[in-house]
Amino acid sequence: MKNFNYWRTSWHLGLFFVLLFILCFIWYWVIQAESLRELHLKLLQSWFIGFNGMSFISFILGAIQSFVWAYIVAGLWYLAGCCRKN
Repeated sequence: MKNFNYWRTSWHLGLFFVLLFILCFIWYWVIQAESLRELHLKLLQSWFIGFNGMSFISFILGAIQSFVWAYIVAGLWYLAGCCRKN
C-alpha cells in the first residue's frame, strides 16, 4: 500500500464526483418530460442532505457533499486493501 497517495487520490476523485454532480444538475434542465424531472429531483433530494430544489444553495450543498463523499470512498478503498500493487 506504499504507492497509494490518499490525499491526491481523494482530490482527483472529488473533482470527478463534482463534475458528475454538475452533469446531473444540468441534466434536469435538459429533460423534457415533467415526470422524469420530478423523478430526477426526488433522487437528488434523497442523495444529498439539504437539497430542496434546483437552486444555487442546493447546487453548492450537492457539490460540497460530492467532494466529501470522494474522501470517504477513497478511505474505504484504502481500508479494503484494493489499492495494493502485486
